[in-house]
Amino acid sequence: SSVNKPNFSSYDIAWAILFGGGVLTEILADIQKALWVKRGRQGVFCESGLWKYSRHPNYFGEIFQWWCLWAFSYSSSQNPLGGYADPLWWAGIISPLFTMQILLNMAPTGVANAEGKNLKRYYEKCAERYAKYRENTSILIPFIGYAHVPQFLKRTIFFDFEKYEYKPSSGSGHSVASKDE
Repeated sequence: SSVNKPNFSSYDIAWAILFGGGVLTEILADIQKALWVKRGRQGVFCESGLWKYSRHPNYFGEIFQWWCLWAFSYSSSQNPLGGYADPLWWAGIISPLFTMQILLNMAPTGVANAEGKNLKRYYEKCAERYAKYRENTSILIPFIGYAHVPQFLKRTIFFDFEKYEYKPSSGSGHSVASKDE
């Protein structure tokens, strides 16, 4: 019996490495958050390690993994014209999009659960400090220099949508408007 060994191209290897980076990002972020909780939640909110560059690096790692797997699967197409012509490859896009839907938009979990009205605890304890952290820290994609990104880019390619803003009830005394708005 003959066994077909896959021939991995540099494209395949690159996406496999990037996938591994996504796995490591998610694991590292989860470990850093767990250690922060174990140490007594010093500083009210976690801003060490990857959490200094992303408010949700664990979710970024999860989403990034699925996009890497989809890209990796491109070269597995049996279509003679390649992956772009393969409807099965295009059907595979459902997986990363579904993951993004769950982690970005489903209220009981992910970013949608952690942001918005659930930010009240931070604005009650350290409003100015947390507002500065939000202004300087990407909601999802780990990024240095986020404070200098124009608001329209934050609201689009960086996924920092207005629905994630904390909107205190009238009379609470908390002002959280961004300087860019």
